[in-house]
Amino acid sequence: MRAQLEGLRDKQFGVFTTGQALIEYTRAELRARLHRGEWVPVFHGVYRETTTQPGPELRVEAARLSMGLPVLIAAYDTAAELHGFSVADRNATHVLGVQLSRSKHLVVHLDRHDPAQVATINGISTTTAARTAIDLARTLNRMDALATLDAASRRGLSPDELREELTRHHRRRGLRQAAELIQLADCRAESPMESRTRLRCIDAGLPHPQPQLEVSTPDGPRRLDLGWPQHRIGLEYDSIAWHSGLHAAARDNARHNHLTTEGWTIFYATALDVLHQPELFTDPIRRAIDHHRVESKGR
Repeated sequence: MRAQLEGLRDKQFGVFTTGQALIEYTRAELRARLHRGEWVPVFHGVYRETTTQPGPELRVEAARLSMGLPVLIAAYDTAAELHGFSVADRNATHVLGVQLSRSKHLVVHLDRHDPAQVATINGISTTTAARTAIDLARTLNRMDALATLDAASRRGLSPDELREELTRHHRRRGLRQAAELIQLADCRAESPMESRTRLRCIDAGLPHPQPQLEVSTPDGPRRLDLGWPQHRIGLEYDSIAWHSGLHAAARDNARHNHLTTEGWTIFYATALDVLHQPELFTDPIRRAIDHHRVESKGR
């Protein structure tokens, strides 16, 4: 890349416009690089090099340049990426603005905001962590909304901060859902799927499980994704990443055996169960809890 355009690219998080490229390249050279795949479009009239990863900073800057604005504010999922608590892979870039976008990859939200709800991360303007968390808690489905609040709490947002931010969203859709889920948010959850699994248990009417429950065994402490210590029942989310590999079976079997020896009953849930068939694990857990209660009364 020629020197002047390289300097502009480096100041703009790895992107550049058609007009900037044409300062040093002819239109034929621009088309040739696009045809060869050396440069790729991000948004209308804005490009990146193929070797440059399209992170949130790059995408927001590309959106700003494409829209011809001096400042653009990241919001919703894109803001969550910047704050470090995004829980879903999204194809779109979300920003606040006054004019809708024609691109399915750029979503412009016509939401009102005040200066106190705007922060700067790595040179990019974005809604604050609290504003972002509440926006998503209002608008995502329940499982993703709780996963977002758990992740935001893990990054340091307190329930009081979330409740205070909620008061600024008067009459916006989803307030009831956000208010309910703030009460359930727990910073101990270590993954979005653990959060979703926990919500499935709560929605099934089970007693609220404790995330990342530590259990003492003769072989040392063992940690369960979710647990009901009063009933000695645990629930593990079967992540493919964790429960695969050469030593996974031996590790998991030994762990299960130690817990069973201590009188624990362990259940398992897969992604398919959590997303589509939660009764496959919530119903057996309910029966086990009922059985434990009956046994306890009979003693």
